[in-house]
Amino acid sequence: MFVLIIAAGCAAGPSPSAESGAGPGSAAKITGLTWQWEGTRYSNDTEAVPPDSTNYNLMLNPDGTISVKADCNMAGGTWETEGSRITITVTHSTMAMCPPESLDTVFLKELGQAAIYFLRDQNLYLDLPYDKGTMKFKPRDS
Repeated sequence: MFVLIIAAGCAAGPSPSAESGAGPGSAAKITGLTWQWEGTRYSNDTEAVPPDSTNYNLMLNPDGTISVKADCNMAGGTWETEGSRITITVTHSTMAMCPPESLDTVFLKELGQAAIYFLRDQNLYLDLPYDKGTMKFKPRDS
């Protein structure tokens, strides 16, 4: 049983480390890019994968604001980092009714829960609190 618990914890994705890119000066590496959400892997081996990842974008602006596309909705707010910790606050959003398969509410909720960020292999990862899971983003092609 102990081995299963370890395996489930590892399934959530990579964890931050000194080599991961989080740390002093790393915040500059995540700004100015549009990050495309590829999905969230949860610690219970389930996943949330958007039907069309091009409809789920996060931009962390250098001035501490965010621009978000959450399927058929647009949102904004603020962000800040301290070391590898990140706080994202969604302050406003349009309220369009997206298709039933949309993950817009999941995406926006998880952005607001992000606790730790790190970079690995040019991807951005946002860890959710309590080892719940990890959101994965890739840089969006221009």
